[in-house]
Amino acid sequence: MSYVTEVFMNRQIAEAATSLEVMQAAQQHKLEPDAKKHALLARVMREHAERFQRLATQQSVMSPDEFFRRAFERVRVMRAEAAQLAKIRREKREQHEAERNQILADMNLVAA
Repeated sequence: MSYVTEVFMNRQIAEAATSLEVMQAAQQHKLEPDAKKHALLARVMREHAERFQRLATQQSVMSPDEFFRRAFERVRVMRAEAAQLAKIRREKREQHEAERNQILADMNLVAA
């Protein structure tokens, strides 16, 4: 596979992974029962399913099964990266909170 084809396929797989992520999020929603919200979710799911199908049929480099497998793997990587970022942010927030509490405790000792 040439470099240009590989770059193009990576972009298509990334777009397909985004569509898969949106479809899964719409399926696993935690919204209150509301007809308008559910209609909107159904429309979003349908649009992204059509987009994913279009991307799978447009490419001719790999089989649809391989394309789906790579897109699903990309979703897993995206989720792992998001989880790692969330962990780092949580640790930083906890560290800043501990530092703030220590400073406040030191200020209370000085004031007393």
